[in-house]
Amino acid sequence: MIKLVNRSGKFLRQLKSNEREALEAMGKFSKGKMDIHAAVDTGYMRSRNTYVINRNELFLMNDCSYAIHQEYGTYKMKAHPFIRPAALNYVGDLKRIAAQYLSKGM
Repeated sequence: MIKLVNRSGKFLRQLKSNEREALEAMGKFSKGKMDIHAAVDTGYMRSRNTYVINRNELFLMNDCSYAIHQEYGTYKMKAHPFIRPAALNYVGDLKRIAAQYLSKGM
């Protein structure tokens, strides 16, 4: 006699947990890269680098009032991006981190 056991619930819970851990690891990695790329005068802007995870999406952000001007520049100042390079220059590393965490326990 063959007995079939449905373990899809356990699998989905594990996948959800892995997904959250992957996003956390990717957020920490990206924040570190933002810190590296951020222009530093007083260090205030760099101290405001952070990330937020909302509904399986990772958002890199900085709430310093002049961060947007550093990222995109103004008509008087050239851009000194630090958020976009933190994500776009390290796509391979972010994919590796995601794959490492998503395959955990499967």
